[in-house]
Order: sequence, then C-alpha cells, then structure tokens
Amino acid sequence: MNLNQLRALYSVIKTGTFAKAAEELFVTEPAVYIQVRSLERDLGFTLLDRFGKELRPTEIGKLLYDYAGKIFSLVDEATNAVKELQDLRKGSLSLGAAKTMAQYLMPIIVSSFQDRYPQIAIHLDERSSRELVEGIMQHWFELAIVARVPYSERIDIIPFTTDELILVASPRCKLRKKGCVSLQMLAAEPLIFTDARSATKFNIWQEFEKRGLKPAAIIEAGNTEFIKFMLKKDKGYSFLSSICVRDEIGRGELVAIDLDEGVFTMNIDIIHLKGKTLSPAAAAFLNFLQENKGGGSLVKLTDDLLKRTSAS
Repeated sequence: MNLNQLRALYSVIKTGTFAKAAEELFVTEPAVYIQVRSLERDLGFTLLDRFGKELRPTEIGKLLYDYAGKIFSLVDEATNAVKELQDLRKGSLSLGAAKTMAQYLMPIIVSSFQDRYPQIAIHLDERSSRELVEGIMQHWFELAIVARVPYSERIDIIPFTTDELILVASPRCKLRKKGCVSLQMLAAEPLIFTDARSATKFNIWQEFEKRGLKPAAIIEAGNTEFIKFMLKKDKGYSFLSSICVRDEIGRGELVAIDLDEGVFTMNIDIIHLKGKTLSPAAAAFLNFLQENKGGGSLVKLTDDLLKRTSAS
C-alpha cells in the first residue's frame, strides 16, 4: 500500500465517481482506476462495489477510507508545520553565549531579533567558552557566541568581533603610581582571574607562560561582579573585558592600568557543529548576527546596536 493508491481510493469514495476523483487529483480517470485496482490486488480484497452507476465501499474499503482521512489530515498538518518553520512563523532556537556576551550583548541582539521574528522561542544558556564548545559538539546548542579558545576540527567558526582585555584595579592600588607596568611586575601581585574554563583566563595565562611567568597569588571566580567587588576593595588586579568595566572606570570606582606589553585582545566567534544542518530559526539568527556585526570591538558593536535599537 502506498499513499497514491490510498489517496485515489479516498477520493473515489469521497466524490462517488472515478471521474470526479480524477478531477480532484488532477489526473486522468484511467490513472485513478489503475491505482484503486492495484491497491485491491496488493491487499487481496475488493474495496469498491458497483451498483449500476453507483459506487459503494466494501467493509474493508470503508475501514481504509476512515484511516485515510486521518492520515491525510496528519499529512496536511505536517506540511503546514514545516511551512511555518520555513516562514519563521514558528520554531525554537537553542543558543549558548560566553558570560560577557550573555550579559552585555545578547539582551540587545535577542530583543532586536524577536522584534523581527516574534514567534521564535529562544533558549539562551550562559557558560564559559570551553563549555560552549563542548555543548556545540554534544548538540546542546545550535549556535554559540564565544571568545576564541582551541577548537575541535568538528567546529565551524565564523569570526564576529574582537574584545579588549583591560588590566583593572582599585584607584588605590600601588601599581597605579608606576604608570605602565609589566607582566613580570604583575606576577608578584595578587591576581583575580575568571574561572579556569573561560577564554579570558586562557588568553591571559598564555601571555604569562610565553614569558616564563607564573603569578604568585591567584583567586579564581566565575562571577564578574564578585571580581569587581574584590577589585574595588583593593584585593588585587584582574584582566576583564572592556565592556564589563567601562561604567566602573567612568565613575572612577576602578582604573585601567597600561601594560608595557601593549593591549591584549580576544577574538569573538560564532560557532556551530560542522556538517549540521541548521534549523530555519538558527539560520535566520546567524544571518541576523552577520547583518549587524559591523566592525570594530565588542564595545563599539554593542553601542552601535543600542543606537539602532533606539532609532527604531
């Protein structure tokens, strides 16, 4: 039994004649007849009785007609559901974002995206960059926005923007008086790092290791607000994203300290699993990100998006 045979039988019983069924199905009358007779041969049962010009379904024909109605109703429902996903009138999207992006960038991005596609449900998970890479490979997320860390060959990478890492401390810190400081000087001071799996820790730790340095006293914390609180209490120094601390620096609660080694930056990428077909919602979100990424740093990108949102 196949759907063409079943549809021919269903249409004949519904309309009452082979001719009307042919019109409904946009085929010839003999084609409908062949499908119904082929179904009868496959099943080994007569499905239609003829009384003069009248066609009546047999008991088995009636049974198949009832099931066919349910089947074709589900086919129509499935077709409509696919169409809704294609037209972005329905759908869901699982996203991952590194903590800085989740806090400062994603509220603007997601809000703007939902203005355009209000029917798409978005599930956003905030994790460290390395956890997000693992999450993509485990199919927890379709897309993730991460600060660059070592990637598996299974990951597709789309460069998005850059982020500047600033050495920050209390205005009362002793190194502020020295103007520029070196990583060697800093290694002897108490350093507060973001958690071990974060891209910030990975990138800054590499800079120390390149120079054969290992900081003497380290605090690790996954919560940026905790780190900023400790810095304001003059409990150490930390490297944080410029977007995380620009308000505190602007208010004079924290200060940025220049480094002899210059400015450290991180690349921000959009990642997804190589070879995975993105859902219509994920493909639309990826296009939306690429439309709005502009140029420059994460700070500039965020400011530009805020201006566009305010203008609209």
